Amino acid sequence: MAPLLEFREVSRHYRLPRRRLFEAAARRTALDHVSLTLAAGEVLGLVGESGSGKSTLGRLAVGLERADAGVVRLDGIDLATAGRADWRRLRCRAQMVFQDPFGSLDPRLTVARIVAEPLALLRLPAAEAAARVHDALAEVGLGAETLDRYPHEFSGGQRQRIAIARALITRPKLLVADEPVSALDVSVQAQVLNLMADLGRRHGLAYLLISHDLTVVAHLADRIAVMQAGRIVEVGRTAELLTAPRHPYTRALLDAVLPPDPARARARLGLVRRKRQSGAS
Repeated sequence: MAPLLEFREVSRHYRLPRRRLFEAAARRTALDHVSLTLAAGEVLGLVGESGSGKSTLGRLAVGLERADAGVVRLDGIDLATAGRADWRRLRCRAQMVFQDPFGSLDPRLTVARIVAEPLALLRLPAAEAAARVHDALAEVGLGAETLDRYPHEFSGGQRQRIAIARALITRPKLLVADEPVSALDVSVQAQVLNLMADLGRRHGLAYLLISHDLTVVAHLADRIAVMQAGRIVEVGRTAELLTAPRHPYTRALLDAVLPPDPARARARLGLVRRKRQSGAS
């Protein structure tokens, strides 16, 4: 079966500001010949430090940016050659949840209008659109009383739930979640991650879950891909990668978040992960 999302030898470069008027602009390489696949219904964690290229890869996945080289294919369609009709369909099939829920929600719009925004792609009758908004909010644990309120009236966790409801409203196959809990209090992070896991199971969603924190990714991911300096340095099943990382950079990431005894912590994380998988099957 063909993957839902495929990156094949993808590169992306950015031009840097000129230091002198007649000097050629330098380039920074964000992605360097990256190849990666994501199956339908799979949760793929993408981890690495800031500047490793994670967010760039996420933006390429939903067409917010274009690759300079290589192929990005979503739902069987090459994004570089997709036509207008293809893009209308792809905008519905893939949605993105951003890091900062306050920054990603228009403060001038009510929750009802924010969540309904992507439905412009589907041109639904007003009654059906309103029903979808109600259903999407209910799925993330928010009631009808939120419809006429504005983003500033909600907590960070509630705003991220609104962002997830907006992403769900077109009934996508893929959600790209770029640091979806890093702006939230630790007490709220687990609630949002559990919500995402529940929605994934309920709707058969695939996630590209981007984070700098391996422990966050381990909560949801079936597989983990580790990025360093624009390259994928290791990919593996979550339990195996946590307990027996092969690449020194992966080991360094784990050791940074699992003190004071990283070896025992890795083993414990892997055991918990395997138990959770066996209990779900």
